[in-house]
Amino acid sequence: MSADNHQLQTLRTLIVKSQYESLSESEITQLNTLICSEKGALEAVALIDQLCALTDSGGLDSLPMAEVLSEAFGREATSGTVSRHGESVSPKNVPASLDDANAGLSRERAASSSQPNRWTKAYWWVGLAASHLLIASLAWSLAKPSSNNAPPADLAFDAWPPQLVSMTACVWRTSGDLVPTIGAPIRSGEILNLVEGIAEFRIGESTPGEALVRLEGPASVHIRNDGGLGFLDGSMTVKSLGIGSRNVTVETPIGTVLVDGQSSIGMVLSDAESEVHVFAGRVLVQPIPMAAAAPAIKLAEGEAVRISAKSEEGLTVVKFEASEANFASVRSPGFDPLYLGEEYVHAVLDSQPSVYWRFEGLTGEYPGFVENQGSAPGMHAVVIGNPGWRQYGDNRVAELGSSTSSAFRSLEPWPLKPLDEYTIEMWVKPLLFHHGEVICMHDLEALADGRYPHTMMLEATSHHYFTHRLTDSPPNRFRFVHRALGAAKPISATNLFAGSQYKAREWQHVVAQKKGNQQMLWIDGQLSAERDNPVPLNENVQILIGQVYPDSVYRRFVGQIDEVALYDRCLTPQELRTHIKAAGRSVAPKQAN
Repeated sequence: MSADNHQLQTLRTLIVKSQYESLSESEITQLNTLICSEKGALEAVALIDQLCALTDSGGLDSLPMAEVLSEAFGREATSGTVSRHGESVSPKNVPASLDDANAGLSRERAASSSQPNRWTKAYWWVGLAASHLLIASLAWSLAKPSSNNAPPADLAFDAWPPQLVSMTACVWRTSGDLVPTIGAPIRSGEILNLVEGIAEFRIGESTPGEALVRLEGPASVHIRNDGGLGFLDGSMTVKSLGIGSRNVTVETPIGTVLVDGQSSIGMVLSDAESEVHVFAGRVLVQPIPMAAAAPAIKLAEGEAVRISAKSEEGLTVVKFEASEANFASVRSPGFDPLYLGEEYVHAVLDSQPSVYWRFEGLTGEYPGFVENQGSAPGMHAVVIGNPGWRQYGDNRVAELGSSTSSAFRSLEPWPLKPLDEYTIEMWVKPLLFHHGEVICMHDLEALADGRYPHTMMLEATSHHYFTHRLTDSPPNRFRFVHRALGAAKPISATNLFAGSQYKAREWQHVVAQKKGNQQMLWIDGQLSAERDNPVPLNENVQILIGQVYPDSVYRRFVGQIDEVALYDRCLTPQELRTHIKAAGRSVAPKQAN
């Protein structure tokens, strides 16, 4: 890793650490030094925006960031306040250093501090970070409902009704006529069924029970008559914003969870088992009595409890250590940066790929294309829609799924002849558990109904509610499909699911391979699944990244990708591990299927 990348990694570590604990004097000094460099300022503001905006816009013009600007500088919050391309805004008020911010400088004092207009773009970002963002709990969205919208008179509670304030690409199963939309109140009695995605909503506004809730699909919650939550199943996190004891109440089939003010927790509920993880503050869990009275369970920061209900045994209670890693929504999209340099590029090129897309920049007229660095002529990747970009040090990656259409397709078909063996290698970072197309190869001609037959598919999957043939498949796995175009074989004869779940908001080295009769799926240098499949790869097919059809956003992938390489041979396990080590990553230990 270069010295610059090492410094940026240190900067990111210090910013994230500042959310959870006070920095030492030496760490504050180091943070001040790093953030005042040009690259450091760019890195800091990107990470801060990621941490503040669940919408994951990747720029400074997201709604949460616009509201931050309005609060910090007394201006109207508009989506165009700051351009993601970096046009500078000259603020009137900025603080002197991060030392004050880390010491808990109030917003009023931050607003009154002043500096001359000699502040450059980089130093303005330093000021913004110090004046507001590092004081806040950066992992939570700052979006708030408009004060111009009064709660409907027929609602059963006096406080602001629950409102959806931010979400990723979400799929909902609606109850009644409810289709959740950002800013619209959610009425009491409604059930929110989130199939895919992460949705954030606010409950109890202007009351001691105000909280921000992030629901991770698949999950369901019920809005009680008092505006509180009934958690039905799935995974969610709750951050209590009020002050006091037992402010927020969450009802579950296993009991009641009472959350103190200024506390944050994670909850997992499946069948007759519940988990409560306390990230900060305190929680009281009151299990529903079974055969005998069940005592209340007190949890402090860092503690977790698992409660199982079995009719013949009553309640089983197990305490263990809380884990934020179980909840994707507590991480920013910038979590786990991918630093790749010339050593990795040389390692891939030594393996002689036919297609190699790096996403470092676009060539040609709008919308542009990613140039192929492999041996196959003309195999550039054409931009579809509006993909985003994420910078990790000197390495840029593509971010897909945040817009209505964001994908890449090959300029020419590939391969020129059927292949008995091939390798598709790439780095993949899903931002949430969902069913999305990472990369596929389909026929050039569509069927009469508009669909395209596929010979190869690599997907991130979730719980399967809509695709009937996949309802019994394991959830949250990478899925590798290899089949002949137009073949009438059952789907079970072509499917290959990874042996373990993929990780949300973490980079994984994913390889789909075919060699003779063998179909293989590798994750982080380890063989995750394999099966017999004698069918060769069809020739002259379209390569598509990010969605299952070139003219539809159906099954779009939400996440980041990088370093896509296709080979007309089967790379050896040693070659794959050499590539991973050249990326500065360790090969994952063997995991049992």
